[in-house]
Order: sequence, then structure tokens, then C-alpha cells
Amino acid sequence: MTEPVSLFQHLTSSAEAGQLFLEPDAAQTCSEACSVFIDSLVELSSITEDLLCRDAFGHLPSAQALGQKFDNKAIGPGGFADVLQQHIDTVTRMKALFDAAGKAYVETDAETRARIAAAHLDK
Repeated sequence: MTEPVSLFQHLTSSAEAGQLFLEPDAAQTCSEACSVFIDSLVELSSITEDLLCRDAFGHLPSAQALGQKFDNKAIGPGGFADVLQQHIDTVTRMKALFDAAGKAYVETDAETRARIAAAHLDK
């Protein structure tokens, strides 16, 4: 299966090239949904520091090690904060795709109208 990064970049490029269209109202609805979701993810991301619990298990070395493991799951490499950022990045690319596809539809529609009007005037 294609990675989300390359898939959405490819689809966005197709939309920008006028090869992928999405009805403007649908594109706007999807783009707005992405914006709302991004805002929610950013809000969650901003509170990941609150998940730190290193000292919650006491002062013994084993308690500190256990706390560190939980901290790593929250903000360490590959932890919750990283996963949230990956989701933010993916949904941002999705939003760009919807915006580009909606714009491509509008531009193609305008071109078609202009061609029809020009052909009608030529007669």
C-alpha cells in the first residue's frame, strides 16, 4: 500500500495539474472538516507534556525507570506526541488535496464556460 505522504502528495499534484476534480461544495466541506480535526489534534498535542509521570512512581531507581518508560510512550521517539504530529501532517496534506481538487474543478468549469461562450459568439 502507498504511504499516506506520497499518496496525498501525488493526488494533490494531480489536482493542481487539473487531472483530479472535486465538486467545490464537497471540497470545502472536506477541507473544513480537516481544519477542525487539525485543531483538535493540535490541542491534544499541546497537552502531551501533562502526560509526564516520571516522579509518579516514587524515588527508587526502578520506579524512576518505570516512570521513564511511560514518559517515553507519551513524548519519546515514536510516542504519542510523535503519532499526533504524524496525524497532523497527514490531515494537513489531505486538506491541501481537497483545496486543490476544488480549485481545479472551479478553474475547469470557468474554462469550459468561456469556451462555450466563445463558440456561441462565433456563430
